[in-house]
Amino acid sequence: MERSLENAPLRQYCDVAIELAHAAGNLLLEHRSKGVATETKRFRRELVTAADRKAEHLVVGGLLRHFPDHGVLAEEGVLTPQGKSALSSDWTWIVDPLDGTTNFVHGLPFFAVAIGLAFRNEPVVGVVHAPALGQTYVAVQGQGATCNGLRLHVSSTKELADALLATGFSYHRDDPFADDNLARIARVLPQCRDLRRFGSAELDLCLVAAGSFDAFWEVGLAPYDVAAGAVMVQEAGGFVTDLAGGTDWLFGRQVLASNGTLHAIVRQQLAVK
Repeated sequence: MERSLENAPLRQYCDVAIELAHAAGNLLLEHRSKGVATETKRFRRELVTAADRKAEHLVVGGLLRHFPDHGVLAEEGVLTPQGKSALSSDWTWIVDPLDGTTNFVHGLPFFAVAIGLAFRNEPVVGVVHAPALGQTYVAVQGQGATCNGLRLHVSSTKELADALLATGFSYHRDDPFADDNLARIARVLPQCRDLRRFGSAELDLCLVAAGSFDAFWEVGLAPYDVAAGAVMVQEAGGFVTDLAGGTDWLFGRQVLASNGTLHAIVRQQLAVK
């Protein structure tokens, strides 16, 4: 088992993830062409489809065949170890087989297969494949980020008034004790150029990496919502933190990603008051 990040074949790991993401993307498009039957999870607005489950089976099965000593954390399943060695592995694949399920169900093209690889809970490889858009985002720690082979760079926007921001909403936003994110939007929207909500956190992060969005934040997230896209932002020159500016963004259920220049001012605007 490879226990050193320095000596790990990250590019080889990434190539496997790209292959599996494309195969899962083709499966999603095939299901989409036939019509989509949905089920709900805990909350009525939180959907799952047969396509989610089949795509996850394809990706997770492929990862465990190639890397039997690695752990896997996937949205529609659980931490899936293959033998005792995986339980003690420093490596964990973090998989969302269909990020943007609501978009997928409603015929919108903004959905993706997201595969991240973390070393000791630090994401170091990210692949986000949006099959309906024909876009594949790839990042490897220390090797930069690309979309369809073209290098990505975060924006150079310096003023919040010139910034295009993005956010999202939790499925359980109507819970009386939940953070519905509306107070932050009310504070930020008058200060920025505009705000977008596209419904796929992984792709929102990729658009920060590409310089289309200057910053993105969201609360109520899981690791598979952010792992792959966060590597993209970091490798494109941006910053990723929790909303307090700390490092608890992978498992802390909240994220703020930006071009770096705007990070402090956006975080200040988002601070709960």
